[in-house]
Amino acid sequence: MKWETQQLDVCESTFDIARSLPAWCVVSARRQTKGRGRFNRSWYANEGGLWATYNLPLDETCKQPWELTPLVAGAALMKMLERFHIPGLRLRWPNDLLVGKAKLAGILVERPKPCKVGIGVGINVCNSITMLTQLQDPPTRLADILTPCPTVPQLRDMLGNALAETFFLYMQEGPEGLVRMLASAWGPSLPVVAVTDTERHCGFFSGVDTNGSPTLRRADGVLYTVPGTSILRLKELI
Repeated sequence: MKWETQQLDVCESTFDIARSLPAWCVVSARRQTKGRGRFNRSWYANEGGLWATYNLPLDETCKQPWELTPLVAGAALMKMLERFHIPGLRLRWPNDLLVGKAKLAGILVERPKPCKVGIGVGINVCNSITMLTQLQDPPTRLADILTPCPTVPQLRDMLGNALAETFFLYMQEGPEGLVRMLASAWGPSLPVVAVTDTERHCGFFSGVDTNGSPTLRRADGVLYTVPGTSILRLKELI
């Protein structure tokens, strides 16, 4: 699938531009002034990173739950980067791409219209990360990991290809196929706490079910699932 690309110098948010565009359009900006993450948190997006929103179709041919598209995007990110054999590369539910404990990229999904879904991706490439040192996760950049490092336009196009391929596989194979695609993406099983409005669920992260909800393994070995829609935050305990 060929993407129609809009490349901007600066905008408030690529989501805002992509909202009025059809499926298979990608909006990329060198800099965002009002980038955002989950729960409307600010996303610092200065020049040198990949800040883009990809529009995917949700029409009568799409038989799979759109709510799992954040995981489709995560699988696509891993697919794009697997060729570089980056040690410690992994996903953290629901929307972070990490290298070890350091954050490399984030994902945000919105559905501006019934017929499409926007997948926003931010990747630290060669941008300054000095402003990010006060965040919960230490930041890292692709330029500090890979030599030579792909350019931002190269990454934008590579991710578009991986996203289209992963999306079509998901449409064909459904949630079960997506779970299989993600089986090795989470890295080692780590102790986590899943915080909801009323409870704290502790256990070792053991992947996701076909609803996209995390499965935890308790100390007694029993596996149980915490509904993803109820989780305010999933935090690793190491």
